[in-house]
Amino acid sequence: MKMDFASIFLSKGLNYFSDDVPLNAILKYLKISQDKNLIDLGRFVSDELIEVSAIVDHYAKPVLQTWSITDERLDSIWLSPEHSRMLSKMQKLGVVRSAVEPGGTIKHFLSGYIISDPGFYCTLTLTAQTAYALHKYGDSGTRGEFLPRYLDPDDPWYGATYYTEIQGGSDLGANRASASFVNGRWIIDSNDKYFASNAGLADGSIVTARPAGSESGTRGLAVFFVPARNSKGELNYYVRRLKDKLGTISVPTGEVEMIGSEAYLLGETKYGIYYAMEILMISRIDDAISAAGIARKALWESYLYACSRMAFGRKIIDHPLLLRDFLEMEADLEASLVLSLLAADLFSKASSQKPPYDEIYHKARVLSHIAKNNASWVSDAVTRYCMEIFGGKGFLKEFPIEKFHRDSIVTSIWEGTSNIQALDLMELLQKKKIHLALKEELLELIESLSDRSWKIKVVEAVLLKFESVERWLSSKSPEIHAKDILNALANSISLAHLFRLSDLDLSGRFSQVASIYYYTHFMVNDEADVEFAKSTAIDWMKRV
Repeated sequence: MKMDFASIFLSKGLNYFSDDVPLNAILKYLKISQDKNLIDLGRFVSDELIEVSAIVDHYAKPVLQTWSITDERLDSIWLSPEHSRMLSKMQKLGVVRSAVEPGGTIKHFLSGYIISDPGFYCTLTLTAQTAYALHKYGDSGTRGEFLPRYLDPDDPWYGATYYTEIQGGSDLGANRASASFVNGRWIIDSNDKYFASNAGLADGSIVTARPAGSESGTRGLAVFFVPARNSKGELNYYVRRLKDKLGTISVPTGEVEMIGSEAYLLGETKYGIYYAMEILMISRIDDAISAAGIARKALWESYLYACSRMAFGRKIIDHPLLLRDFLEMEADLEASLVLSLLAADLFSKASSQKPPYDEIYHKARVLSHIAKNNASWVSDAVTRYCMEIFGGKGFLKEFPIEKFHRDSIVTSIWEGTSNIQALDLMELLQKKKIHLALKEELLELIESLSDRSWKIKVVEAVLLKFESVERWLSSKSPEIHAKDILNALANSISLAHLFRLSDLDLSGRFSQVASIYYYTHFMVNDEADVEFAKSTAIDWMKRV
């Protein structure tokens, strides 16, 4: 008898977009409109993608096919037919196309929350970044030749970003890839592109390289588009091998060698590092919002299990200690989702800007660092604890819950570790003083709260956090406090917006979420007992 996936995955059949109550409330709060494609995507992920992603993870990982039967060098990725079908379906639902449509970038980000499988979504994120870069910074010839291939609804190209090199990692200033202008064409040489996701799958990639004669460090880098095949139809770069990874099995990640690779310059060489960081910001926000989406699926699945699992004479959800755990995770998850959507919305509004950028863009950059770090760590904690809720079954590969945790771990590593996010944020605050404007904005938001007693508490909490931020920034060793700064801002922004949401939510559940977040992160005392005991903030996840 054929197995029904719903027998091992309780949330199959839900719509991960329209059934997600907190998500839709936050979208309404931020005045982000719904889209039919997102509703269709929410159903598709639940009905099909989750099961296929589990099968790909266990039994059908991408394979590097180096040679053809007729001895032609291929360096191509062989995907299972179902894997290819999943990617094609998501392309048709506009996951990539939205990144280059006017006002559509936010739809791309929302797709990441719904899909949330970092392997599948990484393939689409990298493709969207490539299309975005061609659309915005390619000259008319480059854009006209290559962009339509990425937007082809029937047979779209896939993209990649090859930044990381073995000797530098996140330190792009240490990159050794070189670019030369020879006979009217740019040529790139590099054997160090070490962590290249979509290697062998991408039809063209965004690559950082240093033009001959450029200065050392990041300011000497330029950004190029490099097609997988050159103007003669031959391989334009080579895939040395694929990595064997803990998670994100569905996206092939390998090592790329470029030997005389034909390339197309994007924009101006003097702005290369700015373009690179702007393109990278898309995947940092994608990391954040995908991390929140993984945590949501894991928590939802765990809640449904807790509502059916009996222990010590009652359902385990009815045990006060586990209920408290659920409520704290829910509050942290909703806070990380608010941060991620704030970053996504602001970047979408600033995405038409080019260097030099204005304050809105720099604020989006600040939020991207905060959201990426916060959401990835929340996702890591939530998905790990959700395994524990399932007991021993949570540790077995025969059930899908452990995959959520394996996949979530990488979201704190991709596109810069937590230390990189903290250090980049600290440098940005020192140069641009964005935190001062942010503080005033939050205080203005809090001033509009209707509950006077909570208004006083929240103002006091936020001011104390910002006093600490300013003290750390002016200390003799601010780098030591970089993560403290990042976390203080994440907590402050989340708290203010959660309480503002509670003012606009007639159901009262955001008031519960906001107060739990406050007691968890700002004020540990006995008052919290009442909040945890009476809260119904997670009841919306029940199946109807």
